[in-house]
Amino acid sequence: MLVPIAVVHVGPIKNWFLRLLTIYFLDIQYGDAQNLAINPDFCWLHSLTYQGVIAAIALLTMTCFLVKAWGYHFNPNLKFIKSSSFQKKILLALLIMATIDLFYNIPNLTAAIEPGILEETERYLLIVIFLAGFNRFPKYRIPVAIYGSAILFGLSHLSNFGWHGESFTATIAQVIGVMGSAFIWAELYLYTGKLWLPMIYHFLMDYISDLQSGWNSAGWSWNGEITDYIYTVLIVGVPLLFSIWMLFGKRRQVMEDNADLILDLNGRQSMI
Repeated sequence: MLVPIAVVHVGPIKNWFLRLLTIYFLDIQYGDAQNLAINPDFCWLHSLTYQGVIAAIALLTMTCFLVKAWGYHFNPNLKFIKSSSFQKKILLALLIMATIDLFYNIPNLTAAIEPGILEETERYLLIVIFLAGFNRFPKYRIPVAIYGSAILFGLSHLSNFGWHGESFTATIAQVIGVMGSAFIWAELYLYTGKLWLPMIYHFLMDYISDLQSGWNSAGWSWNGEITDYIYTVLIVGVPLLFSIWMLFGKRRQVMEDNADLILDLNGRQSMI
């Protein structure tokens, strides 16, 4: 139902900052979907609606139309014309880092599908907005897209304050902590053009977390002990250093080449 609203009212917006605002003002209904009133006896159907999976898919569908209205070609499995700077070993390093990052964040199924699809789709929208908004400043567009989308991703978790008893300090720790994963997931998409890759890693992280602590428990914990500080530094610092390393040499050039393809600056998407 939001597709025509997004296309008509958001599609014509050209300014990157206003596009950024509209993403958060769009009345996207995700999370619980009680109005569908699926009987809990129908376990799978009830879970798909209650955990917001259908809403996540709805956002993914709307994004296809919205980004097209902006003049780009949304494809979560973008077929790149391979950059001359592409290196398989860097892709392997990204995959290994994204896998290792899973273990930093260990604190069942449909509860994890929703953020995997929805939040990575939101990240894609943020990346496109930042890339387009800073395209006149080629030196900054990739870092801004990576770190800008990561910071906003972290800040979005402020809404978890009080959720099943999550304290304010725990929420702040979560806001900071999840940025580490956001750095890697943003670069994983920019280096490969495969949105389904960070979706899978995001899903696995939330799924493992749900298995460990339960969906109805607090999303994060903070006891003020030295181990809490060390844990936070590790889960943010290590990915941050890795993300900075990715911003140089051929690694950076691959992301720059792919940013041109994402924005269709050379008109090559029409040939794919």
